[in-house]
Order: sequence, then structure tokens, then C-alpha cells
Amino acid sequence: MSRMEDLSPRDREWLATVNRQAKQATGLVQQILDFSRRSVLERRPLDLSPLLKEHVKLLERTLPENIEIKLVYGRDEYTVYADPTRMQQVMMNLGLNARDAMPEGGKLRFGLERVPTLPPGLRPSPPQAEETEGGEWVQVTVSDTGIGIPPDVLPHIFDLFFTTKAPGEGSGLGLAQVYGIVKQHEGEIDVQSQAGQGTTFTVYMPALPVHPAEAVDRELPPLAKGQGETVLVVEDDRATREALVDSLELLNYRVLAAANGREALAILERQTSEVSEDFRSLGVALVLSDVVMPGMGGIELLQALKERGLAVRVVMLTGHPLEEELESLRAQGMSDWLFKPPSLEQLAEVVAQALDEK
Repeated sequence: MSRMEDLSPRDREWLATVNRQAKQATGLVQQILDFSRRSVLERRPLDLSPLLKEHVKLLERTLPENIEIKLVYGRDEYTVYADPTRMQQVMMNLGLNARDAMPEGGKLRFGLERVPTLPPGLRPSPPQAEETEGGEWVQVTVSDTGIGIPPDVLPHIFDLFFTTKAPGEGSGLGLAQVYGIVKQHEGEIDVQSQAGQGTTFTVYMPALPVHPAEAVDRELPPLAKGQGETVLVVEDDRATREALVDSLELLNYRVLAAANGREALAILERQTSEVSEDFRSLGVALVLSDVVMPGMGGIELLQALKERGLAVRVVMLTGHPLEEELESLRAQGMSDWLFKPPSLEQLAEVVAQALDEK
């Protein structure tokens, strides 16, 4: 089996294209599985208040400055039995949908409330109806002050592949994915909209009973955070790169970004000239790099760092295990590796451990 360094530039570019298409196909398959309610869920008691707090922080960093974001909730318990990753996907899709509805800016409001019953017209789907009809619900509202949804479009917004956006701007899968995830969690979703006055999506999830003596911890597990160290993210996919940057900034790291190994080397060499002999202690402390990228991939970047004597720790991001290459890559200076896309917990732990290496 050929190693990456043995391949021609043309073959590397071909592999990068295949990798990029595989990522897109994986995302498409996951969206369709969510819509068809066939995703494999990893459900556990989940308090939605800390999840929404972190989500709002992320949106504040990524949405345009002319969109004002607010989270409103009380002192109730907002614990549901849900898959954290899928619920994050629901909130992200609804948040981005609201952004697209406010091209000139506006207000985006997330609300949490515990309610005793569903509104008239909404009923839980069999076979869960008997189990949840008498229970309480956690209500999540996502409201915007955007352009609204026309009455003739409103009945179709959750349909698979339905979109009002121009070709190439939307797949028609975002809201369909939201609908499927909510339904797979035995929940309900409603939408109210008026053209020119905004839209409100309301998600209802069956609430877990409140047991004060055994209450679920409202705070997220403590994450290993940085001390302001600089991390260089090297990733060719823009959405993945931005998500990694935002996550690392939330973990208290200073973050630089590059789209491939050549851009990363230019950044590192510029930092070297700026801080001279103090580079190793004051410059980039860690490189977080994808393995396969056009131009220069992560393995070539690792070799270039070694050749230039740049003693910076490297963590690789990959879509497949690095078992065969692991020993060779560690010998070249790789500290650790992560599956793509890593969870916030995995990212925090591996980066902190790599920076703690002596």
C-alpha cells in the first residue's frame, strides 16, 4: 500500500477530491437517515439549558454582528432523554435558518420553558402517545424577526428536498432533518410565521420527571481548557475549519487557521521571523491538521516541520484509523490523532494532553 509521500501531486489531488466528496456524501446520508428516523441515537438524560447556552455562545461568534441573539429561560428543569449530538444539530439548523431569513439583520431569540400539555392540534405520535400524553414537555422556541414564510410555502417547509433558495444555495434538507430528529425523539415541532414579521419554530420534547433528590447535574461536564496558547487549525473544508476554530476559542485558545499545509507553513515561518529564537515558546504551540488536503496534506506538513526544525506539537484529524501509519507518524513528531469530526469533549481532552507533553 502506497504512503502519501510516495504519491504524485496529481494522485494527491485526486485523493483530496475523493475525500471531500466522501465528507459531503456522509453528511447527506446522515441527513436522510435523520429525516427517515433511522439514525442510531445515543440517548441519555440531557439538560437543554447548558446545551443552549453553549450553542448561543457559538452563534454569537459566527453569525453577522447585525443579528442580536438572546436566550431566555427560567429556573425549571429542562431535562429530556435525548442524543446530545442530534439535539445540537436541531438547534444549529434552526439557528442558521433564522440567519438566512434576516439578510439585513434582526433579532434571534431562543426560549426554554417547561409546559404541562401540548397545544391544541399537536399530539404525540403512536406508539408513544399513551406514555407521554399525561406527562410534561420541554418547549424550545427559536424566533426571528426576518422575512417570514409565505402561506403557500409554510405547509411544505419540512418536506424532503424542498427549498426556496436559488440552485446551489440550499439542499432542502435542513428543516427536513430537524423534523426527523424531533420525531425520532418522540417529540413534536410547530411553526408560526407571517410574511415580513418573522418566524417562530417551537420544539416539544417529553420532559423527564423532576426528582429533587436525584436531580441531573445542570452543568456540562468540566472541559479541559487552555491558558491562551495558540493553536493553528489546518483544514481544507471551510465549514469544518470554522467549527474547529469556534470550538477551540470556546476552550480559551488563541486560534489561527489555514486551508492546507502550504498556508500553514507560511504562517509558521512568518511567526518564526516575528519572534525569532523565542518561537518555540511564544509562537504556535500546537498544529491541528487534517491528513488529506489539496496542495499539501497533514503528513507532508508534519515532515516539513521536522525538516525545518520547528518543534511544534501536531495532532492529526482523520476520517479513518491511523493504525498502520501510527508508529511512523509518532516517530516524525505527531502527538496524537482524532477522528473527524471530534466532539467538543474529545477535542478539549486531546489538545490539552498534547500541550501537556514534556
